Amino acid sequence: MSRSGVLFFVVWCVIKRIDGAVIRDDLYRLDIVHYNDFHDRFEETSLPYPVCKSNDSNCLGGFARLYSGVRMLLKEKPDALLLNAGDTFQGTYWYTLLKWNIIQKFINMLPNDVHAIGNHEFDDGVAGLAPYLAALQAPVVAANIDSSKEPTLNGLFKPHVVLERKGRKIGVIGVTTTETATSSNPQGVVFLDPIEAVKKEAEILTKQGVDIIIVLSHCGLDIDEKMANDIGENIDIIVGGHSHSLLWNGKSPSNESISGPYPVIIEAKEKPGHKVMVVTASAFTKYLGNITVYFNQKGELQSYDGTPIFLNRSIPEDPEIKEALKPYKDELYSIVNEVVGFAHNDLIAEPCGSTECTIGNFIADAYLETVQERNISDIPHVTFILRNMIRGSIEGGEINRGAIINVLPFTNKVVTVQIQGRHLLDALKRCMTSYWQESPFNGPWMPQVAGMHVTLNTTDKTVVSVLVKEGDNYKPIDPDRMYQVVTLHFLIRGGNGFTMFKENIHNLTQVGEDAKVVENYLKRVTPVNPILDRRLIIVN
Repeated sequence: MSRSGVLFFVVWCVIKRIDGAVIRDDLYRLDIVHYNDFHDRFEETSLPYPVCKSNDSNCLGGFARLYSGVRMLLKEKPDALLLNAGDTFQGTYWYTLLKWNIIQKFINMLPNDVHAIGNHEFDDGVAGLAPYLAALQAPVVAANIDSSKEPTLNGLFKPHVVLERKGRKIGVIGVTTTETATSSNPQGVVFLDPIEAVKKEAEILTKQGVDIIIVLSHCGLDIDEKMANDIGENIDIIVGGHSHSLLWNGKSPSNESISGPYPVIIEAKEKPGHKVMVVTASAFTKYLGNITVYFNQKGELQSYDGTPIFLNRSIPEDPEIKEALKPYKDELYSIVNEVVGFAHNDLIAEPCGSTECTIGNFIADAYLETVQERNISDIPHVTFILRNMIRGSIEGGEINRGAIINVLPFTNKVVTVQIQGRHLLDALKRCMTSYWQESPFNGPWMPQVAGMHVTLNTTDKTVVSVLVKEGDNYKPIDPDRMYQVVTLHFLIRGGNGFTMFKENIHNLTQVGEDAKVVENYLKRVTPVNPILDRRLIIVN
Protein backbone atom coordinates (compact mmCIF):
# COMPACT_ATOMS: atom_id res chain seq x y z
CA MET A 1 0.00 0.00 0.00
CA SER A 2 1.32 3.46 -0.86
CA ARG A 3 2.18 5.96 1.89
CA SER A 4 -0.77 8.14 0.90
CA GLY A 5 -3.05 5.09 1.05
CA VAL A 6 -1.87 4.26 4.59
CA LEU A 7 -2.44 7.86 5.66
CA PHE A 8 -5.97 7.80 4.24
CA PHE A 9 -6.71 4.53 6.07
CA VAL A 10 -5.48 5.91 9.41
CA VAL A 11 -7.49 9.11 9.09
CA TRP A 12 -10.59 7.14 8.09
CA CYS A 13 -10.21 4.93 11.18
CA VAL A 14 -10.16 7.82 13.65
CA ILE A 15 -13.22 9.70 12.45
CA LYS A 16 -16.92 9.03 12.57
CA ARG A 17 -20.01 10.95 11.53
CA ILE A 18 -22.92 12.10 13.70
CA ASP A 19 -25.83 13.97 12.12
CA GLY A 20 -23.57 15.18 9.34
CA ALA A 21 -20.81 16.38 11.69
CA VAL A 22 -17.45 14.64 11.53
CA ILE A 23 -16.37 13.47 15.01
CA ARG A 24 -12.84 12.16 15.67
CA ASP A 25 -12.43 9.05 17.80
CA ASP A 26 -9.71 10.78 19.82
CA LEU A 27 -12.24 13.24 21.25
CA TYR A 28 -13.62 12.92 24.76
CA ARG A 29 -17.38 12.31 24.88
CA LEU A 30 -19.49 13.74 27.72
CA ASP A 31 -23.21 12.96 27.95
CA ILE A 32 -25.48 15.20 30.02
CA VAL A 33 -29.10 14.59 30.99
CA HIS A 34 -30.68 17.57 32.72
CA TYR A 35 -33.95 18.86 34.13
CA ASN A 36 -35.02 22.03 35.88
CA ASP A 37 -38.02 23.73 37.47
CA PHE A 38 -39.72 20.48 38.46
CA HIS A 39 -42.12 22.49 40.67
CA ASP A 40 -43.51 19.31 42.28
CA ARG A 41 -45.17 17.96 39.14
CA PHE A 42 -45.71 14.54 40.67
CA GLU A 43 -48.84 14.05 38.58
CA GLU A 44 -49.16 14.62 34.85
CA THR A 45 -49.38 18.29 33.95
CA SER A 46 -50.61 20.24 30.90
CA LEU A 47 -49.91 23.61 29.35
CA PRO A 48 -52.70 25.56 31.13
CA TYR A 49 -53.29 23.40 34.22
CA PRO A 50 -50.76 22.36 36.90
CA VAL A 51 -52.46 18.95 37.22
CA CYS A 52 -53.88 17.40 34.05
CA LYS A 53 -57.34 15.89 34.51
CA SER A 54 -58.33 15.37 30.87
CA ASN A 55 -56.61 11.95 30.63
CA ASP A 56 -55.72 12.48 26.98
CA SER A 57 -52.85 13.60 24.77
CA ASN A 58 -52.82 17.02 26.47
CA CYS A 59 -51.31 15.36 29.56
CA LEU A 60 -47.51 15.64 29.81
CA GLY A 61 -44.69 14.86 32.18
CA GLY A 62 -45.20 14.01 35.81
CA PHE A 63 -42.59 12.36 38.01
CA ALA A 64 -43.25 8.79 36.83
CA ARG A 65 -42.66 9.86 33.22
CA LEU A 66 -39.63 12.00 34.11
CA TYR A 67 -38.17 8.98 35.91
CA SER A 68 -38.89 6.77 32.91
CA GLY A 69 -37.25 9.27 30.54
CA VAL A 70 -34.15 9.54 32.72
CA ARG A 71 -33.81 5.77 32.95
CA MET A 72 -34.27 5.43 29.19
CA LEU A 73 -31.45 7.90 28.47
CA LEU A 74 -29.13 6.47 31.12
CA LYS A 75 -29.58 2.99 29.70
CA GLU A 76 -28.47 4.39 26.35
CA LYS A 77 -25.75 6.59 27.92
CA PRO A 78 -24.63 4.91 31.17
CA ASP A 79 -21.83 7.41 31.85
CA ALA A 80 -24.07 10.48 31.52
CA LEU A 81 -24.22 13.17 34.18
CA LEU A 82 -27.71 13.81 35.58
CA LEU A 83 -28.04 17.46 36.63
CA ASN A 84 -30.92 19.22 38.41
CA ALA A 85 -30.90 23.00 37.89
CA GLY A 86 -33.25 23.83 40.77
CA ASP A 87 -36.77 24.95 41.69
CA THR A 88 -37.76 21.47 42.69
CA PHE A 89 -40.18 22.94 45.29
CA GLN A 90 -43.55 24.61 44.88
CA GLY A 91 -46.27 24.58 42.27
CA THR A 92 -49.05 22.14 43.19
CA TYR A 93 -50.85 20.86 46.26
CA TRP A 94 -48.19 18.15 46.59
CA TYR A 95 -45.71 20.66 47.97
CA THR A 96 -48.29 22.95 49.57
CA LEU A 97 -49.58 20.11 51.76
CA LEU A 98 -46.61 17.71 52.03
CA LYS A 99 -43.63 20.12 51.86
CA TRP A 100 -39.95 19.17 51.50
CA ASN A 101 -40.11 15.57 52.65
CA ILE A 102 -42.16 14.31 49.71
CA ILE A 103 -39.73 16.08 47.35
CA GLN A 104 -36.59 14.49 48.78
CA LYS A 105 -38.16 11.03 48.91
CA PHE A 106 -38.80 10.92 45.16
CA ILE A 107 -36.04 13.19 43.84
CA ASN A 108 -33.57 10.85 45.56
CA MET A 109 -34.95 7.99 43.46
CA LEU A 110 -33.30 9.66 40.46
CA PRO A 111 -29.53 9.00 40.19
CA ASN A 112 -28.69 12.71 40.32
CA ASP A 113 -25.06 13.75 40.19
CA VAL A 114 -25.47 17.39 41.29
CA HIS A 115 -28.28 19.74 42.36
CA ALA A 116 -28.54 23.53 42.16
CA ILE A 117 -30.71 25.53 44.57
CA GLY A 118 -33.69 27.36 43.09
CA ASN A 119 -35.29 30.50 44.47
CA HIS A 120 -38.47 28.62 45.41
CA GLU A 121 -36.46 26.30 47.62
CA PHE A 122 -36.47 29.23 50.08
CA ASP A 123 -40.26 29.76 50.05
CA ASP A 124 -40.68 28.22 53.50
CA GLY A 125 -37.57 29.87 54.85
CA VAL A 126 -34.34 28.28 55.94
CA ALA A 127 -36.26 25.85 58.17
CA GLY A 128 -38.04 24.49 55.10
CA LEU A 129 -34.84 24.13 53.07
CA ALA A 130 -32.19 22.82 55.46
CA PRO A 131 -33.70 19.34 56.06
CA TYR A 132 -34.24 18.90 52.33
CA LEU A 133 -30.60 19.70 51.51
CA ALA A 134 -29.46 17.39 54.32
CA ALA A 135 -31.59 14.55 52.91
CA LEU A 136 -30.34 14.81 49.32
CA GLN A 137 -28.03 11.97 48.35
CA ALA A 138 -26.18 13.95 45.65
CA PRO A 139 -24.09 17.07 46.29
CA VAL A 140 -25.61 20.56 46.14
CA VAL A 141 -23.68 23.48 44.63
CA ALA A 142 -24.18 27.21 45.21
CA ALA A 143 -21.16 29.47 44.76
CA ASN A 144 -22.99 32.78 45.23
CA ILE A 145 -24.90 31.96 48.43
CA ASP A 146 -23.55 33.37 51.70
CA SER A 147 -25.33 31.53 54.51
CA SER A 148 -23.00 32.64 57.30
CA LYS A 149 -25.93 34.24 59.16
CA GLU A 150 -27.98 31.04 58.88
CA PRO A 151 -25.85 28.35 60.55
CA THR A 152 -28.42 25.57 59.96
CA LEU A 153 -27.31 25.64 56.30
CA ASN A 154 -23.63 25.15 57.14
CA GLY A 155 -22.08 22.25 55.28
CA LEU A 156 -25.18 21.50 53.20
CA PHE A 157 -23.80 22.86 49.92
CA LYS A 158 -20.48 23.67 48.27
CA PRO A 159 -19.46 26.30 45.71
CA HIS A 160 -18.37 23.54 43.32
CA VAL A 161 -17.73 19.82 43.07
CA VAL A 162 -15.35 17.82 40.88
CA LEU A 163 -16.70 14.65 39.28
CA GLU A 164 -14.87 11.99 37.28
CA ARG A 165 -16.09 10.36 34.10
CA LYS A 166 -13.94 8.02 32.03
CA GLY A 167 -10.73 9.39 33.50
CA ARG A 168 -11.52 13.09 33.06
CA LYS A 169 -12.20 15.57 35.85
CA ILE A 170 -15.33 17.67 35.40
CA GLY A 171 -16.00 20.69 37.60
CA VAL A 172 -19.57 21.73 38.37
CA ILE A 173 -20.19 25.21 39.81
CA GLY A 174 -23.61 26.18 41.16
CA VAL A 175 -25.34 29.58 41.22
CA THR A 176 -28.78 30.85 42.26
CA THR A 177 -30.62 33.95 41.08
CA THR A 178 -30.13 37.09 43.16
CA GLU A 179 -33.88 37.68 42.72
CA THR A 180 -34.33 35.17 45.53
CA ALA A 181 -33.65 37.95 48.03
CA THR A 182 -36.98 39.61 47.17
CA SER A 183 -38.94 36.86 45.42
CA SER A 184 -38.79 34.28 48.21
CA ASN A 185 -38.08 34.06 51.96
CA PRO A 186 -34.34 33.49 52.40
CA GLN A 187 -34.16 35.28 55.76
CA GLY A 188 -30.48 35.96 56.55
CA VAL A 189 -29.09 34.35 53.40
CA VAL A 190 -27.22 36.74 51.08
CA PHE A 191 -27.00 36.27 47.30
CA LEU A 192 -23.81 37.48 45.64
CA ASP A 193 -23.25 38.34 41.98
CA PRO A 194 -23.48 34.96 40.20
CA ILE A 195 -21.18 36.00 37.35
CA GLU A 196 -18.40 37.09 39.70
CA ALA A 197 -18.88 33.93 41.77
CA VAL A 198 -18.56 31.71 38.70
CA LYS A 199 -15.50 33.58 37.48
CA LYS A 200 -13.77 33.01 40.83
CA GLU A 201 -14.64 29.30 41.05
CA ALA A 202 -13.76 28.64 37.41
CA GLU A 203 -10.32 30.17 37.93
CA ILE A 204 -9.79 27.94 40.98
CA LEU A 205 -10.80 24.83 39.05
CA THR A 206 -8.66 25.76 36.05
CA LYS A 207 -5.60 26.17 38.27
CA GLN A 208 -6.31 22.70 39.67
CA GLY A 209 -6.12 21.26 36.15
CA VAL A 210 -9.86 20.73 35.70
CA ASP A 211 -10.38 21.53 32.04
CA ILE A 212 -14.08 20.73 31.59
CA ILE A 213 -16.18 23.10 33.67
CA ILE A 214 -19.97 23.15 33.87
CA VAL A 215 -22.07 25.85 35.51
CA LEU A 216 -25.31 24.54 37.03
CA SER A 217 -27.32 27.75 37.07
CA HIS A 218 -30.68 28.77 38.44
CA CYS A 219 -30.35 32.33 37.15
CA GLY A 220 -32.35 32.32 33.91
CA LEU A 221 -31.37 32.24 30.25
CA ASP A 222 -30.50 35.95 29.95
CA ILE A 223 -27.99 35.77 32.82
CA ASP A 224 -26.61 32.47 31.53
CA GLU A 225 -25.97 33.96 28.09
CA LYS A 226 -24.35 37.04 29.62
CA MET A 227 -22.18 34.80 31.79
CA ALA A 228 -21.04 32.80 28.76
CA ASN A 229 -20.13 35.97 26.89
CA ASP A 230 -18.53 37.95 29.72
CA ILE A 231 -16.55 35.36 31.70
CA GLY A 232 -16.79 32.23 29.56
CA GLU A 233 -13.07 31.82 28.98
CA ASN A 234 -12.80 29.16 31.71
CA ILE A 235 -16.22 27.53 31.40
CA ASP A 236 -17.58 25.14 28.80
CA ILE A 237 -21.24 24.39 29.47
CA ILE A 238 -24.02 26.19 31.35
CA VAL A 239 -26.96 24.00 32.34
CA GLY A 240 -29.71 26.39 33.33
CA GLY A 241 -33.09 26.88 34.92
CA HIS A 242 -35.35 29.59 36.43
CA SER A 243 -36.65 31.30 33.27
CA HIS A 244 -38.58 28.21 32.08
CA SER A 245 -37.07 28.83 28.64
CA LEU A 246 -37.69 26.29 25.90
CA LEU A 247 -34.71 25.78 23.60
CA TRP A 248 -35.64 23.79 20.51
CA ASN A 249 -34.66 23.45 16.87
CA GLY A 250 -37.70 23.93 14.64
CA LYS A 251 -41.31 24.11 15.79
CA SER A 252 -41.79 22.94 19.36
CA PRO A 253 -43.90 19.79 19.81
CA SER A 254 -45.88 21.50 22.59
CA ASN A 255 -46.57 24.55 20.35
CA GLU A 256 -44.98 26.82 22.96
CA SER A 257 -42.80 29.78 22.06
CA ILE A 258 -39.10 29.03 21.67
CA SER A 259 -36.36 31.09 23.33
CA GLY A 260 -33.56 29.88 21.07
CA PRO A 261 -31.88 26.83 19.53
CA TYR A 262 -30.79 23.81 21.54
CA PRO A 263 -28.04 24.33 22.43
CA VAL A 264 -27.18 28.04 22.38
CA ILE A 265 -23.50 28.50 21.46
CA ILE A 266 -21.71 31.69 22.56
CA GLU A 267 -18.10 32.71 21.98
CA ALA A 268 -16.35 33.96 25.11
CA LYS A 269 -15.47 37.65 24.83
CA GLU A 270 -12.08 37.28 26.52
CA LYS A 271 -11.04 34.14 24.63
CA PRO A 272 -11.82 34.34 20.90
CA GLY A 273 -12.64 30.96 19.44
CA HIS A 274 -13.62 29.44 22.81
CA LYS A 275 -17.23 28.28 22.59
CA VAL A 276 -19.56 28.03 25.58
CA MET A 277 -22.69 25.91 25.35
CA VAL A 278 -25.93 26.97 27.11
CA VAL A 279 -28.80 24.51 27.61
CA THR A 280 -32.03 24.47 29.62
CA ALA A 281 -35.14 22.30 29.49
CA SER A 282 -38.32 24.38 29.83
CA ALA A 283 -40.13 23.51 33.10
CA PHE A 284 -42.75 21.35 34.82
CA THR A 285 -41.39 17.99 33.48
CA LYS A 286 -42.60 18.76 29.95
CA TYR A 287 -39.08 18.25 28.54
CA LEU A 288 -35.93 16.41 29.58
CA GLY A 289 -32.59 17.85 28.48
CA ASN A 290 -30.32 15.54 26.48
CA ILE A 291 -26.97 16.61 25.04
CA THR A 292 -23.72 14.88 24.05
CA VAL A 293 -20.61 17.05 23.88
CA TYR A 294 -17.20 16.25 22.38
CA PHE A 295 -14.00 17.84 23.74
CA ASN A 296 -10.40 17.71 22.58
CA GLN A 297 -7.52 16.93 24.93
CA LYS A 298 -7.30 20.60 25.95
CA GLY A 299 -10.93 20.66 27.05
CA GLU A 300 -12.14 22.72 24.10
CA LEU A 301 -15.63 21.99 22.78
CA GLN A 302 -15.39 20.50 19.29
CA SER A 303 -18.86 19.23 18.47
CA TYR A 304 -22.17 18.19 20.00
CA ASP A 305 -25.32 16.22 19.33
CA GLY A 306 -28.70 16.01 21.04
CA THR A 307 -32.18 17.38 21.49
CA PRO A 308 -34.52 17.52 24.50
CA ILE A 309 -36.96 14.66 25.00
CA PHE A 310 -40.59 15.79 24.84
CA LEU A 311 -42.25 13.96 27.73
CA ASN A 312 -45.65 13.34 26.22
CA ARG A 313 -47.58 10.08 26.44
CA SER A 314 -45.30 8.41 23.91
CA ILE A 315 -42.94 8.04 26.89
CA PRO A 316 -44.50 5.56 29.34
CA GLU A 317 -44.86 6.32 33.03
CA ASP A 318 -42.80 4.04 35.24
CA PRO A 319 -45.28 1.64 36.91
CA GLU A 320 -43.24 1.17 40.09
CA ILE A 321 -42.99 4.92 40.60
CA LYS A 322 -46.74 5.29 40.03
CA GLU A 323 -47.34 2.63 42.66
CA ALA A 324 -44.98 4.37 45.10
CA LEU A 325 -46.83 7.67 44.57
CA LYS A 326 -50.27 6.15 45.09
CA PRO A 327 -50.50 6.28 48.93
CA TYR A 328 -49.57 9.97 48.91
CA LYS A 329 -51.96 10.65 46.04
CA ASP A 330 -54.80 8.95 47.92
CA GLU A 331 -54.03 10.98 51.04
CA LEU A 332 -54.01 14.22 49.07
CA TYR A 333 -57.14 13.41 47.11
CA SER A 334 -59.09 12.96 50.35
CA ILE A 335 -58.41 16.67 50.95
CA VAL A 336 -58.22 18.30 47.53
CA ASN A 337 -61.04 16.58 45.65
CA GLU A 338 -63.86 18.22 47.63
CA VAL A 339 -65.96 20.30 45.22
CA VAL A 340 -66.27 23.88 46.48
CA GLY A 341 -67.93 25.67 43.55
CA PHE A 342 -68.69 25.90 39.86
CA ALA A 343 -67.46 28.11 37.00
CA HIS A 344 -69.39 28.55 33.77
CA ASN A 345 -66.17 29.01 31.76
CA ASP A 346 -62.46 28.28 31.97
CA LEU A 347 -60.49 30.80 34.02
CA ILE A 348 -57.24 31.03 32.05
CA ALA A 349 -54.02 32.49 33.47
CA GLU A 350 -52.03 32.77 30.23
CA PRO A 351 -53.15 36.36 29.36
CA CYS A 352 -52.54 37.66 32.89
CA GLY A 353 -48.98 38.84 32.18
CA SER A 354 -50.17 41.04 29.31
CA THR A 355 -53.61 42.33 30.21
CA GLU A 356 -56.76 41.87 32.27
CA CYS A 357 -57.72 38.20 32.70
CA THR A 358 -60.75 36.39 34.06
CA ILE A 359 -58.89 34.44 36.72
CA GLY A 360 -57.18 37.65 37.88
CA ASN A 361 -60.54 39.39 38.15
CA PHE A 362 -61.99 36.42 40.04
CA ILE A 363 -59.19 36.34 42.62
CA ALA A 364 -59.03 40.14 43.01
CA ASP A 365 -62.81 40.30 43.52
CA ALA A 366 -62.62 37.51 46.10
CA TYR A 367 -60.04 39.40 48.14
CA LEU A 368 -61.86 42.73 47.83
CA GLU A 369 -65.33 41.50 48.72
CA THR A 370 -63.99 39.51 51.69
CA VAL A 371 -62.48 42.68 53.15
CA GLN A 372 -65.48 44.86 52.31
CA GLU A 373 -67.71 42.54 54.33
CA ARG A 374 -65.60 43.26 57.41
CA ASN A 375 -66.32 47.02 57.39
CA ILE A 376 -62.74 47.83 58.34
CA SER A 377 -62.97 51.44 57.15
CA ASP A 378 -65.13 53.78 55.10
CA ILE A 379 -62.37 54.84 52.70
CA PRO A 380 -62.29 53.47 49.12
CA HIS A 381 -61.22 49.81 48.87
CA VAL A 382 -59.08 48.34 46.05
CA THR A 383 -57.25 45.07 45.38
CA PHE A 384 -53.72 44.99 44.00
CA ILE A 385 -52.02 41.67 43.15
CA LEU A 386 -49.49 40.53 40.53
CA ARG A 387 -49.45 38.04 37.68
CA ASN A 388 -46.80 35.87 39.32
CA MET A 389 -49.10 35.27 42.29
CA ILE A 390 -51.41 33.32 39.95
CA ARG A 391 -49.74 30.01 39.12
CA GLY A 392 -52.23 28.27 36.88
CA SER A 393 -55.68 28.18 35.32
CA ILE A 394 -58.99 26.70 36.51
CA GLU A 395 -61.11 24.57 34.21
CA GLY A 396 -64.77 25.43 33.80
CA GLY A 397 -67.29 23.20 35.53
CA GLU A 398 -66.95 21.87 39.05
CA ILE A 399 -64.05 23.41 40.97
CA ASN A 400 -62.42 21.39 43.71
CA ARG A 401 -60.16 22.57 46.51
CA GLY A 402 -57.05 21.28 44.76
CA ALA A 403 -57.65 23.48 41.71
CA ILE A 404 -57.61 26.57 43.93
CA ILE A 405 -54.48 25.44 45.80
CA ASN A 406 -52.69 24.84 42.49
CA VAL A 407 -53.46 28.40 41.39
CA LEU A 408 -52.45 29.82 44.79
CA PRO A 409 -49.89 27.31 46.14
CA PHE A 410 -47.76 29.63 48.27
CA THR A 411 -49.99 29.87 51.38
CA ASN A 412 -49.60 33.64 51.21
CA LYS A 413 -51.54 35.74 53.70
CA VAL A 414 -54.15 38.13 52.37
CA VAL A 415 -53.88 41.44 54.24
CA THR A 416 -55.37 44.89 53.99
CA VAL A 417 -53.53 48.13 54.71
CA GLN A 418 -54.09 51.84 54.38
CA ILE A 419 -51.74 53.73 52.08
CA GLN A 420 -51.66 57.02 50.19
CA GLY A 421 -52.60 57.08 46.52
CA ARG A 422 -49.11 58.23 45.50
CA HIS A 423 -47.60 54.97 46.76
CA LEU A 424 -50.21 52.91 44.94
CA LEU A 425 -49.24 54.80 41.77
CA ASP A 426 -45.58 53.97 42.45
CA ALA A 427 -46.51 50.30 42.76
CA LEU A 428 -48.33 50.38 39.42
CA LYS A 429 -45.26 51.95 37.78
CA ARG A 430 -43.04 49.22 39.19
CA CYS A 431 -45.30 46.59 37.62
CA MET A 432 -43.88 47.53 34.22
CA THR A 433 -40.19 47.28 35.14
CA SER A 434 -39.90 43.49 34.84
CA TYR A 435 -40.94 41.52 31.80
CA TRP A 436 -40.50 38.22 30.02
CA GLN A 437 -41.14 40.01 26.73
CA GLU A 438 -41.03 43.77 26.28
CA SER A 439 -43.11 44.11 23.11
CA PRO A 440 -45.87 43.18 23.20
CA PHE A 441 -45.50 43.43 26.94
CA ASN A 442 -45.71 40.27 29.01
CA GLY A 443 -44.40 40.33 32.54
CA PRO A 444 -44.55 38.67 35.97
CA TRP A 445 -45.70 41.81 37.76
CA MET A 446 -48.61 42.80 35.54
CA PRO A 447 -51.23 43.99 38.06
CA GLN A 448 -54.59 42.33 38.49
CA VAL A 449 -56.99 44.66 40.28
CA ALA A 450 -60.45 45.20 41.72
CA GLY A 451 -62.21 48.38 42.84
CA MET A 452 -60.39 50.51 40.28
CA HIS A 453 -59.90 51.01 36.55
CA VAL A 454 -56.23 51.26 35.56
CA THR A 455 -54.70 52.26 32.22
CA LEU A 456 -50.98 51.56 31.73
CA ASN A 457 -48.69 52.46 28.86
CA THR A 458 -46.20 49.60 28.77
CA THR A 459 -44.15 51.21 25.99
CA ASP A 460 -43.05 54.28 27.93
CA LYS A 461 -43.75 52.63 31.32
CA THR A 462 -46.24 55.22 32.55
CA VAL A 463 -49.50 55.08 34.49
CA VAL A 464 -51.99 56.80 32.17
CA SER A 465 -54.90 56.89 34.59
CA VAL A 466 -56.33 55.30 37.72
CA LEU A 467 -60.01 55.64 38.59
CA VAL A 468 -61.06 54.36 42.01
CA LYS A 469 -64.59 53.22 42.76
CA GLU A 470 -66.39 55.39 45.31
CA GLY A 471 -70.00 54.37 45.75
CA ASP A 472 -71.44 53.91 42.28
CA ASN A 473 -68.89 56.18 40.59
CA TYR A 474 -65.22 56.02 39.62
CA LYS A 475 -63.05 59.02 40.53
CA PRO A 476 -59.41 59.85 39.67
CA ILE A 477 -56.98 58.63 42.30
CA ASP A 478 -55.87 61.32 44.75
CA PRO A 479 -52.12 61.03 45.49
CA ASP A 480 -52.61 62.45 49.00
CA ARG A 481 -55.67 60.44 50.00
CA MET A 482 -55.59 57.20 51.97
CA TYR A 483 -56.95 54.05 50.33
CA GLN A 484 -57.78 50.65 51.79
CA VAL A 485 -55.60 48.31 49.73
CA VAL A 486 -56.11 44.54 49.78
CA THR A 487 -53.03 42.57 48.77
CA LEU A 488 -50.69 39.82 49.98
CA HIS A 489 -48.31 40.02 52.91
CA PHE A 490 -45.49 39.05 50.54
CA LEU A 491 -45.79 42.50 48.92
CA ILE A 492 -46.28 44.30 52.22
CA ARG A 493 -42.88 43.07 53.39
CA GLY A 494 -41.30 44.42 50.19
CA GLY A 495 -41.40 41.26 48.08
CA ASN A 496 -40.32 41.67 44.42
CA GLY A 497 -38.85 45.03 45.46
CA PHE A 498 -42.23 46.68 46.13
CA THR A 499 -40.70 48.66 48.99
CA MET A 500 -43.28 51.44 48.68
CA PHE A 501 -45.64 49.18 50.63
CA LYS A 502 -43.15 48.15 53.28
CA GLU A 503 -42.18 51.75 53.98
CA ASN A 504 -45.54 53.54 53.86
CA ILE A 505 -48.40 51.36 55.08
CA HIS A 506 -50.71 51.99 58.03
CA ASN A 507 -53.10 49.78 60.01
CA LEU A 508 -52.26 46.32 58.69
CA THR A 509 -55.07 43.79 59.17
CA GLN A 510 -54.76 40.06 58.53
CA VAL A 511 -57.54 38.57 56.37
CA GLY A 512 -56.61 34.91 55.87
CA GLU A 513 -54.67 32.44 53.74
CA ASP A 514 -55.03 33.21 50.02
CA ALA A 515 -56.44 29.88 48.81
CA LYS A 516 -58.81 29.66 51.78
CA VAL A 517 -60.10 33.20 51.19
CA VAL A 518 -60.85 32.33 47.56
CA GLU A 519 -62.44 29.00 48.48
CA ASN A 520 -64.76 30.62 51.03
CA TYR A 521 -65.69 33.36 48.56
CA LEU A 522 -66.43 30.78 45.86
CA LYS A 523 -68.67 28.83 48.22
CA ARG A 524 -70.66 32.01 48.90
CA VAL A 525 -71.10 33.22 45.32
CA THR A 526 -71.02 30.04 43.20
CA PRO A 527 -71.59 29.64 40.30
CA VAL A 528 -69.12 32.20 38.98
CA ASN A 529 -68.72 33.65 35.52
CA PRO A 530 -66.01 36.34 35.70
CA ILE A 531 -66.02 38.74 32.78
CA LEU A 532 -63.52 41.20 31.34
CA ASP A 533 -64.88 44.63 32.27
CA ARG A 534 -61.93 46.81 31.15
CA ARG A 535 -60.71 47.36 34.70
CA LEU A 536 -57.17 47.05 33.27
CA ILE A 537 -56.35 48.64 29.92
CA ILE A 538 -52.90 48.24 28.38
CA VAL A 539 -51.51 50.68 25.82
CA ASN A 540 -48.50 49.24 23.95
